[in-house]
Amino acid sequence: MLISVNHTAISVADMERSLAFYRDFLGMEVAMDVEIKTEELGVIVGLPGASTRIVMLEVSNQRIELFQYTNPVGDTLPAGRRQCDNGLTHIAFNVTDLDGMCAKLKEMGLEFYSEPQSVRGEMKVVYFKDPDGVTLELMEDLKK
Repeated sequence: MLISVNHTAISVADMERSLAFYRDFLGMEVAMDVEIKTEELGVIVGLPGASTRIVMLEVSNQRIELFQYTNPVGDTLPAGRRQCDNGLTHIAFNVTDLDGMCAKLKEMGLEFYSEPQSVRGEMKVVYFKDPDGVTLELMEDLKK
């Protein structure tokens, strides 16, 4: 069952330029700033060997997650979009029973990047494409 929208993620070409806009101009607060280069990242986003800097911004309980991929470096081509390409990359939803939802989505014939992945034993995540090819993420909190 869907609980809420967790965050909207945007892949950016230049993190400092994007922070100047989202943080400095719009006034969003930085909640997290981390560089990630792990095997699980590559599996989750469907890009083996991926590495990225992630900055999570917040305002009024709404979050925007900025990704700047260092491997592979994204481009701005509109066709054949990958998670590392610049622009809107996915919308994430908090859910319960992620596995059950995945089964239903697979029955609908939707494309998945991978099977659900456990992240640090704290959450389970999976990326898939909606019927129009927009990437969505489902996230289940395993600590509850």
